[in-house]
Amino acid sequence: MANTEREALWQERVERWRASGLSQRAFALQEGYPIRQVGYWVRRLSAVPSMAALVPVTVQGAAAAAPAMKLCGPQGWSVELPPDTSAAWLADLLQRL
Repeated sequence: MANTEREALWQERVERWRASGLSQRAFALQEGYPIRQVGYWVRRLSAVPSMAALVPVTVQGAAAAAPAMKLCGPQGWSVELPPDTSAAWLADLLQRL
């Protein structure tokens, strides 16, 4: 039996063991397999990396930074604020000016 055939056979057996809900020992005894061989194949097949799937993604460019907010008063003063300034804070500031 070729290695690929043996691996495919044990892959099917390990899947049956997982679906059975039995311990490895109970499954091996029930099916007539050597207990150590069942454990070996469970470990070996768990270590085989699955094929990575490629997933399409869309990359968007960075959003343009919002311009700073500049307040100018009639007396000639000006205040420049970052674009993420809280509206509540700005309302409080304008009431105090």
